[in-house]
Amino acid sequence: MNAPTPPTSGTVPEYRTSAKAAPRGVPRESQIFVNRNLRMRSVGAFGFDLDYTLAHYRLWEIDQLAYRLTQGKLVEKRGHPSAILDIPFDPEFVVRGLVIDRRRGNILKMDYHNYVARAYHGRRRLTSEQRKQIYRMRRIRTSSEAYVSVDTLFHLPEVYLYLALVDHYEDRGEKRDYRQLYADVREMIDEAHADGSLKREIQADPARFVSPDPRLGTFLHSLREAGRKVFLLTNSERFYTDTILSHLLEDGGGPSWRSYFDLVVVDARKPRFFLKRSNWTEIATDGEGAPIYSGGDVWKLEKSIGHAGDAILYWGDHTYGDILRSKKSVGWRTAMIVPELATEIAITRRIAPDLLQLDEAIEDRDRIAQEEHVALLRVQRLEAVLQGATGSAEEVRLEIARNLSRASDRLAELRARKVAQHDRVAELDERCNSAYNKYWGMLFRERNEITRFGHQIKDFACIYTSRVSNFLAYPMNTYFRAPMERLPHEL
Repeated sequence: MNAPTPPTSGTVPEYRTSAKAAPRGVPRESQIFVNRNLRMRSVGAFGFDLDYTLAHYRLWEIDQLAYRLTQGKLVEKRGHPSAILDIPFDPEFVVRGLVIDRRRGNILKMDYHNYVARAYHGRRRLTSEQRKQIYRMRRIRTSSEAYVSVDTLFHLPEVYLYLALVDHYEDRGEKRDYRQLYADVREMIDEAHADGSLKREIQADPARFVSPDPRLGTFLHSLREAGRKVFLLTNSERFYTDTILSHLLEDGGGPSWRSYFDLVVVDARKPRFFLKRSNWTEIATDGEGAPIYSGGDVWKLEKSIGHAGDAILYWGDHTYGDILRSKKSVGWRTAMIVPELATEIAITRRIAPDLLQLDEAIEDRDRIAQEEHVALLRVQRLEAVLQGATGSAEEVRLEIARNLSRASDRLAELRARKVAQHDRVAELDERCNSAYNKYWGMLFRERNEITRFGHQIKDFACIYTSRVSNFLAYPMNTYFRAPMERLPHEL
C-alpha cells in the first residue's frame, strides 16, 4: 500500500477516525487503536525504538537462542547441574504482563487492581484455595523488590527457565532460595547480552531471527516526505543496530538505512535517558545519512530535532522504559507496539460463536439467580404464613401448604438449573480462554476485568497497534479520536 499523500496546507480537511471508523478495507489486526485523542497535525517528530518496534523477531528462534545460551551459562558459571540442559522450552507458558513473585517462586496474572486471578508455583498451577491463602485477596504492591514485571518479549525465556528450575530442584527434593535462583538466571541472560554471545548469532544470520516488514521503508520515508522529523532511540549498540536495520531497510540494495532518519541515538540506557542529564558521544556525522550519537539525554535530543514534549510521538514496545517514562517524564505522546495484538484479534474472530454463547450463558445464569432469589423469598413468606395460620380453618391451611409445596418445587428446579448453567458457563469460559493460551487465557482480560497489562496499555499509550507500518493506511493528517468514556449508568 502506498503512503497517503501528506497535507500541503492547513486548509486540507482533517481525517477523523476511531475504533469504530477505521479506513475502509483495513483488517482489524492492522488497525490503530486509540486511548487518548491525538491530532497528527500537531506532531512534528516521530521517534522509534528498535527491538520489537521497528524490528520484529521470530519469537521461536530468538527465544530458543536466549534460552539455550542461558542454560549453558548457568551450568558453566553458576554451578547448576548439566541435567538442566535437558529441560525444553515451552513458548506458551509465559506471556507479557505477568508478574514474578521471587520470594515464593510463583508467577501471577493480575487485574488492574493487582488482584491475583491466576498463579503458578513453578509450572504447577495453584488451586483457587491455595492462591487465595497466599495472596489473601489483598492488593499487591508490585513496586516491592519481591516482584518483577514481565514487561517485554525479551523477558519470556528467562522467566520460563526460572520457573522450570523451581520445579527441577523441588522434584529432586533440593531446597533452593527462589530469589537467588532468579538472580542466577537474570545475571546469566544479562551476560549473554553483554558479552555479545546472543547478538553474535543474530548478526551471523539476521534473516533467521528477524522478520522483515516490506512496508517499513515506505512508512519511514512517508514521514519525512510529510515534513516530519524521524529519529531512532534505542538501547542497542551501534554495531547491532547497523546489522538489524541494514537487514530490514537495505535488503535488495536500497539506500542506507540512515537515510530514513534525521537522528539516531544508540546505547541510550532508557529509562535513564528520560530522567538524568548525560553527555552523548558522536559516532558518525559523515553526511552519509543521519548522525549517530551514543548515550546522551532527552534534552539534547529535543534540542537537536527542534521539537519537544507533546510535539513528539514515540513508538516503543516496553511499557516502562519506552512508554511510561517518555510520557510521564517529558510529556511525549506515545504509541505502543503490541505484536501479540494481531494474534488475539484473529483468535477472537475465530471463536466469536463461542464468545457469543458464553455471553448468553452468563446472562441466563444471572437471570436464573434472580428468579431463584424471588422464589426463595416466596417460600420463606409462605412458610411464615403457614406457621401463623395455626388457628385458621383446615381448608385455608391446606391451600397455603399446597402453594408452599409448589413454590418449594419451583425453588428446587431453579437451583438445579442454576447449577447446570454454572457448569455451562465454566465449560464455555474454559473453552474460550484456552483458545488464546491454555495457561493464561486472554492477554488483555481476565474474566470481566481488564488485566494489569491491558490497563498499562490503556493508561500509558495514546495509541497502540501491532506494528508501526499499520500507520500507512491512515492519512498523515488523521485525528485519532478516543471512544467516549461512559459511566455504567450511561451504557
